[in-house]
Amino acid sequence: MEIEIALSFQGDTPIYEQIETQIRSQILSGKLEAGTPIPSMRALAKMLKVSVITVQKAYENLRNEGLIESVVGRGTIVSASNRQAIAEARQRELEEKIEDVIRLAKESGLSLDQLQDLISLLFKED
Repeated sequence: MEIEIALSFQGDTPIYEQIETQIRSQILSGKLEAGTPIPSMRALAKMLKVSVITVQKAYENLRNEGLIESVVGRGTIVSASNRQAIAEARQRELEEKIEDVIRLAKESGLSLDQLQDLISLLFKED
């Protein structure tokens, strides 16, 4: 499985954050499974035509989250012990999205009961 990263050099989002977000997303979605090799910092920097320092910052953040790890003889891989890290990252992602929904609901004048009814309705549709 090859890693897929598309960068935008035009927006306000730093490049390292774009790299980090896209790798995290691929890990959390299961596209990159435990044990999957991740390109070395140099290889990814060359592939994306960015600085190694930029990739290093993204990798450090992912390492700190427990999503990737360095293994002697194998390089950087998706962490095999990342189930808890993945669950925690998914929880954080969900909380952020819920906060956005709550903000939008308040701006739209929805009550908590109306929001809960809407969520229940949409949840049951899937």
